[in-house]
Amino acid sequence: MDALFGTGEETEQKYAILLAAGPDDAPVANNAFNYALEFADAGYEVQLFLDGQATKWPGAFAENPDLPFAHDWERIRDLGLLAGACGYCANAFDATEACENSGIELLSDEMSHAPAVARLADDGYELLTIG
Repeated sequence: MDALFGTGEETEQKYAILLAAGPDDAPVANNAFNYALEFADAGYEVQLFLDGQATKWPGAFAENPDLPFAHDWERIRDLGLLAGACGYCANAFDATEACENSGIELLSDEMSHAPAVARLADDGYELLTIG
C-alpha cells in the first residue's frame, strides 16, 4: 500500500493547512488537527495556520483543557506545527489576548490578513483550507 500512497519520505512536498473552523465547529477543526499530525508523522513538512474563527482555539483550550482533541492540539504545538494566527481575524473575533497569552504568534496586525497565501505557494506549500 505504501507504493500506492507513498510514505512522505520520498518527497519534498510541503503543506500549509489554513484552519478557519472554530470551537463551534469542532469536528471540522479536528480534521485539520488530524491532517497536520498525519502529514508530520509521515515525514512531510506541515504548518497549521489559525484563520477566521479558528483564532478562538487558544482561548477555548486555555479555558477548558479537557475539550475534545486537546491531546492533538498539544501534540501540534509540541511538534512545532502551529505556524501562528491571523492578527486581523484574532482581533475581529476578540481572540488576540488569548492567542498572545497562549504563546501563539500573531502573523499580522489588526489591519492586515495573514498568512500570505501567495508567498506560501511560492515557497512550495500545497494549501489546504479547512473550515
